[in-house]
Amino acid sequence: MNDETWVRKYVRRILSEETGEDKDKDKGEDLPKTTGPGPGRFKKEFRDLKALADADPQKLMQNLGISGVGGSDQGEAVNILMNSAISGEEMAAVYSGVKKLEDPYGRKGARVSLTGEMSPRDALAFARETVKGAENSGILPFNEKIQVEILEKNILVYVSSRSFQWNKKKTSRR
Repeated sequence: MNDETWVRKYVRRILSEETGEDKDKDKGEDLPKTTGPGPGRFKKEFRDLKALADADPQKLMQNLGISGVGGSDQGEAVNILMNSAISGEEMAAVYSGVKKLEDPYGRKGARVSLTGEMSPRDALAFARETVKGAENSGILPFNEKIQVEILEKNILVYVSSRSFQWNKKKTSRR
């Protein structure tokens, strides 16, 4: 690249920053992204929860005090599910609240705040098994895929066909 081209590019970048028009920048680029739990095994206490979500999901929903989930769409259903789950005695020590969220690309979900009693990694396991139990028991009224991930020391439960898509531009799959 010659000097003149470099100077032109640099001046264009400066001008676009001043006017706030950075067309190459994705609007979700500076937004927080989700992560997974990382490598390693979960604690022994999670085995029973996992087994219950797979073998007897109705019993898990009964233990959590969840009898049904409504809502006009899957995003609202996820929000209701997580609110119901954390209102019970079992999860109130770990989770402190649920807030409805929507990313810039239209994905709907629920951010579950943590009390600090448990690490986000371990709290993620509880939330995943709750969602899995609700799906397996037929409580969730829609068939869209639900992702459960860590978002800034909180748990994010959202509707997406692929994992780790929160705050990312939607791409068309061929």
